[in-house]
Amino acid sequence: WPDLIAADKSRRAQLADTEAELRDALASVNKELTITQRLEKSGAASHVEVLRLQRQKSDLGLKITDLRSQYYVQAREALSKANAEVDMLSAILKGREDSVTRLTVRSPVRGIVKNIQVTTIGGVIPPNGEMMEIVPVDDRLLIETRLSPRDIAFIHPGQRALVKITAYDYAIYGGLDGVVETISPDTIQDKVKPEIFYYRVFIRTHQDYLQNKSGRRFSIVPGMIATVDIKTGEKTIVDYLIKPFNRAKEALRER
Repeated sequence: WPDLIAADKSRRAQLADTEAELRDALASVNKELTITQRLEKSGAASHVEVLRLQRQKSDLGLKITDLRSQYYVQAREALSKANAEVDMLSAILKGREDSVTRLTVRSPVRGIVKNIQVTTIGGVIPPNGEMMEIVPVDDRLLIETRLSPRDIAFIHPGQRALVKITAYDYAIYGGLDGVVETISPDTIQDKVKPEIFYYRVFIRTHQDYLQNKSGRRFSIVPGMIATVDIKTGEKTIVDYLIKPFNRAKEALRER
């Protein structure tokens, strides 16, 4: 802030010059007052003259105090204005940094890009909008699934999940073990059925193929439909036996 520093230096210089003049005047008045007080004792000067010099001394002291007070007020105002400008520029810079950061989009998986949806330079992508499709090439899959809002309270990242591919009979080929990786921060409205809202949940599998009892592997390709069972906890037989009684107990508490 060169301008702010230069302005403060100028104010300091003016303060020093003016204060020096006032202090010189105050020193002269003090000297004159001392002499006049001695003359008053000998009758060579009147008491009125002493009072005048005392009042002049007091006025000069007040001027010095007011001068420094005005300097501090101006300095605080300049600092407050500078801080406001810094806050404004910081907000602008943060917004621009965010815009620059959003120019780089990183895929959560390593894969091959296909079906690019946005091809215009400077195009705006709406929230939850699709940019492209990524065909994973790693040995693990990222499964996108939908979760009802009524079940979101029981789901969190890190939970174990079982992915069942509908194209393969689960009784023969089994499923894919995985974990909940990410959950959308808010509900998403279905484009086809606007009355339906859901959470988008991504499941990371431990492998990208199914295997039958004879050891033959079956690949999973993009576009296949799957159902996901997320393990939210463990229950014992006693838990299932007492569940109806707990429900009845809760019902009796309702008003």
